[in-house]
Amino acid sequence: MPKVSRSKALLLILSLFIFGFFSWQFLFPSSFTVIEVVDGDTIKLGDGRRIRYISIDTPEEEKCFAQKAKKINSDLVLGKKVRLERDINEMDRFGRYLAYVYLQDGEEEIFVNEFLLAEGAGEFFLDTVNLRYQNLLVQAAEKAHEENKGLWHECAFDPKKGCQIKGNVDRLDKRWYHLPSFRHYETTEINLEHGDRWFCTEEDAQTAGFERARE
Repeated sequence: MPKVSRSKALLLILSLFIFGFFSWQFLFPSSFTVIEVVDGDTIKLGDGRRIRYISIDTPEEEKCFAQKAKKINSDLVLGKKVRLERDINEMDRFGRYLAYVYLQDGEEEIFVNEFLLAEGAGEFFLDTVNLRYQNLLVQAAEKAHEENKGLWHECAFDPKKGCQIKGNVDRLDKRWYHLPSFRHYETTEINLEHGDRWFCTEEDAQTAGFERARE
């Protein structure tokens, strides 16, 4: 066999590396185009996958703020390229891929999960497996509730006061909800990382499996 000079060998290796890099980028692109917004927390990509945002739950269709949450999501990502970051659990029971989603906006990158929570488009959804950005997402959700933004304003019985029903999970894993007039309301703390929740109506609390506490 003819000998290959060192320079030619290096050139061959470099060519293979470049070819391999671009082939990998073609087969496994770093960004994907959003071709459909299913609802406030789910999108469809150009490759056919449905992506469910980790740690956010927006109202179901026909529920208060459902269409507005979908519009906020749509205005943000529809037709644009997004970057995905996965965690430990990659799919939900409905076959949707779970991800942290990022949108490039000029020189800045928007963390979509956090943005939607901060806008009050949905509430924090406790995921006991995918915990990478839980603290950050909890902070965004708590801030939106405190500032009475989005659904916390529009879905409340009294929009000026916001959604003030406390849903608390006790040490025995029993779920109770407390109205502002209840005796233990002031001493009941809400910790979203432990499964506690805020509710806008008693119906919402009951649907979520919480029982009315003693007045």
